[in-house]
Amino acid sequence: MNTILTILSIFTEIEWTQILSPEEWTLLGGGILLWMLILFFSGLYVFLIRIYIAYKMAKNRRRDPLPWVMLSFFVSPVLTWIILLLVGNEK
Repeated sequence: MNTILTILSIFTEIEWTQILSPEEWTLLGGGILLWMLILFFSGLYVFLIRIYIAYKMAKNRRRDPLPWVMLSFFVSPVLTWIILLLVGNEK
């Protein structure tokens, strides 16, 4: 228990500017923000592509795309694609 308290007291006494300068912390924060934005927009792009595929599959099979897009949005795009492949074209 004393070892843990000693380690914690060492970390609380360290000033973060001793580890990195304020400019380096700013650059590090900007880099992390940039990667977070890249990951967010990449995920959004992939998500929209998956929904667009469900839309095009439904439209090509002459079915109303809205229910299929909603199903793709709330359940699973892959499951929606499989169901659309199985049900085929509307006559």
